[in-house]
Amino acid sequence: MVHSAAVIGRVGALAVALGVGATIASGAASADSGDQGSESSASSSSNSGESAGTDTRREAPREARKAPPQRKASDRTSLSVRTAGDPERSLRTQRRPAVRANTEPDNELRQAPAATPEDRRSSDDPPAPAENPAALTALAAARREVGHDTAKIVESVADGQTTSVTAAPVSPLGTPDQLRAEKLAKRIVNSLPVKLVKVVLRAGFLRAAQQQFDRVNGPDQENIDRLDAAVNAYAMASAFQQQLLNSAKPTVVMQVAPPHAWYGQTVGASRILYDNPDTIYRFMGVNGASSYVITGRFDDLDNLPADTTFSVLTGLTGNTAAVLTKDKLVINPDGTFTITADSRPADGRQNHLQLTADTTLIATRNTLSDWTNQHPMSLEIARVGGPPNSLFSQLGGFAIPGIGPAVVRSKLLTALVSVVPPLPFVPTVLRGAVTAVIMALGIQREAQYMAVATKDPTTGQRIEPNVFKDPTRNAEFLATQLQSAGYFQLADDEALVITINRAGAGYFIVPVTDDWTITKDYWNEQTSLNNVQAVADDPAGSTYTIVVSPSDPGVANWVSTGGLNQGTISIRFQDIDPEAAHLPTVSAQVVRRSELGSVLPPGTRYVTAAERAAQIALRKSGFNQRFAPYPQA
Repeated sequence: MVHSAAVIGRVGALAVALGVGATIASGAASADSGDQGSESSASSSSNSGESAGTDTRREAPREARKAPPQRKASDRTSLSVRTAGDPERSLRTQRRPAVRANTEPDNELRQAPAATPEDRRSSDDPPAPAENPAALTALAAARREVGHDTAKIVESVADGQTTSVTAAPVSPLGTPDQLRAEKLAKRIVNSLPVKLVKVVLRAGFLRAAQQQFDRVNGPDQENIDRLDAAVNAYAMASAFQQQLLNSAKPTVVMQVAPPHAWYGQTVGASRILYDNPDTIYRFMGVNGASSYVITGRFDDLDNLPADTTFSVLTGLTGNTAAVLTKDKLVINPDGTFTITADSRPADGRQNHLQLTADTTLIATRNTLSDWTNQHPMSLEIARVGGPPNSLFSQLGGFAIPGIGPAVVRSKLLTALVSVVPPLPFVPTVLRGAVTAVIMALGIQREAQYMAVATKDPTTGQRIEPNVFKDPTRNAEFLATQLQSAGYFQLADDEALVITINRAGAGYFIVPVTDDWTITKDYWNEQTSLNNVQAVADDPAGSTYTIVVSPSDPGVANWVSTGGLNQGTISIRFQDIDPEAAHLPTVSAQVVRRSELGSVLPPGTRYVTAAERAAQIALRKSGFNQRFAPYPQA
């Protein structure tokens, strides 16, 4: 009852503050707001926290309080880095700028916080070896020191004692923040609001599929059998998104991920909306009233990911407001980099992202074309300026359309919403209620993404199955990507033959997804191929012929449908040369498997059963590295 009263009291206070503020602000809008794209409004947004009594030193996590070591001028060199499928590319490097130390953190950061009631209510999760604070700290330290080395001795000094620990290889993805987010997401999806909305979501997905796939009489039984898994994955993704809503306490969260087990916990799939098997997706909740510093590290500059992007996303739809691409990312000689993000223009700052008033997320993608040698980057975020944490931010107020941008633009509203402090912890049922709202929005989103495969991007008219046209920019969430999307309908003895000329793209992938736009078991089955995994038709590596079919035709460039006769495909092209004279092209045709020899190019490589098994084994080994040292079953 006490906790309920606290929730009701603070929510009521927030509502009063918003109501009074909105009335007053309507008369002062001209002074406190402006166009988000203008320099003046950016300055206003960046200063709004200061006008609200903000101490810009208060909110940065402890990791940001110590300035990184300064490097000598001789370290500012130019690196020549070769990436898979790319010509040799020169990357500028710089001395890593120091993050200003926070010398006066607020009370909640002055000492290690005690376990919250929500943290203690986790008996439904299996025990994690790195669950206690000391173990999590050691895990984070080992990860920073070891990276992907097979083994390394880490020395630490405590109470005058020096100890040596042999650290096993670890994944930069398994951070303490990630493990906590996964445990919390599991509790959220088991809450009553989420369970209720799953029923609605299932009906909405099914209705959308019946409409979008009307040319083939709707989803077939194989896809209907996978509907529950799709709904569960969307619920899990929504539970992660709910945790990103408090942009005053940002963390880096991996989602749109396959099911995995590590550190004593099993995590369900959060794959949605044409997830790419090659891409590691991580998200950070941000708002235009605050400023942030993102730090990261690539462990091997000779094997950088095929593509890396940092995208500023706005609103609920995830439209892209700004992108930092890999060719613009300045990396230090030791593989580290620093990115700043705030409402001001770059003004000469390298690695800067400008946040708009309606910014909600920064999304980062590591695309690994070579699963064996390329690894995801380490990544952390710290908030270094902005209004104090509040109930408004805790409940995702900055992400609410209309309200969030209005608060960012108005110094007065920012001050008013900052008056009501955050709750000591957010009850799981409340998190579940917010997650349920996010899930409900998924009905429209799923229909929209199905339409990417079932409609002509130019005319908007429904297309027949097995039709793939030249790629276009049809994904608002990744403006630097080209896509050729479509859906297939194949008999057991049929194959879809896709011919790709990647032209100025350094990377492409052909992944199979079901009617619900979700990949299947791409680690144990070859349900996708990229330009590094596939065999080119020509010595220049520009043209590729891919065979998509339910059963193995014995071709090296076979993409399995995972047993599906109906499904979707979104062929992606990334790392596109802006100076390229020609863009990628795609064509497709359906043939009987017995007729494959007549349409495949001369020199097509075929494989034996043993060679196919070796292909899959190499694939699984590369996949396991993402979750090292915990190989996936």
